Amino acid sequence: MKRITLLLLFVASSVSAQTWNLSFGANTTNYVFTNSQGVNPTFMKPSAGLNMTLGYEKSMSRRFQYDLGLAYSQYNAVGDVQNIPFSYQTDFMGLSGGIGPKLEFRNDFTLMLKARGAVQKMINGNQFLQNHYEDLSEDEQFSGLRYFVGFSLELEKKVNSNLYVYTQYQHLDTIQFGTSSLNFVPSTVSFGIKIQSK
Repeated sequence: MKRITLLLLFVASSVSAQTWNLSFGANTTNYVFTNSQGVNPTFMKPSAGLNMTLGYEKSMSRRFQYDLGLAYSQYNAVGDVQNIPFSYQTDFMGLSGGIGPKLEFRNDFTLMLKARGAVQKMINGNQFLQNHYEDLSEDEQFSGLRYFVGFSLELEKKVNSNLYVYTQYQHLDTIQFGTSSLNFVPSTVSFGIKIQSK
């Protein structure tokens, strides 16, 4: 009985230490494509897309913490070949996480640098070319899980004992597995709020 009580107290204290966060931002994504000759064509240009995250973070110590959450991202690109314009519009969802140190400053400001990782899958995607749309769901360059690694830099301001606001810069790069030769390199600027549960 004592063990169960101690376990429940531990879980309750863990839950109370959690901070829930919600952020909205914009991705600017580079499509790095390697063709069959091993060349990276330069006709693809970055395009903006939406980014949203919902998750929680928890302190591992006074100066170290981690976060886990759900992420929705649009990875888009535009370009033209021989004066024929085209565009890619894709929607991805998945899990993301980060871990790293935090530095506290005066006036309730906190700076956090985290190593980040994510796994995402395309839920919708289209290529617009010569006035019609092509579905990308069967294209092996886009289908399947995509794995990302990178970093984030975050500046947080405490509003009161339970509420924080923050801005974050994040840079990710896909890890290649399988036959895909398309690499997504998104950079994200976002703004959000954090609510600490009791």
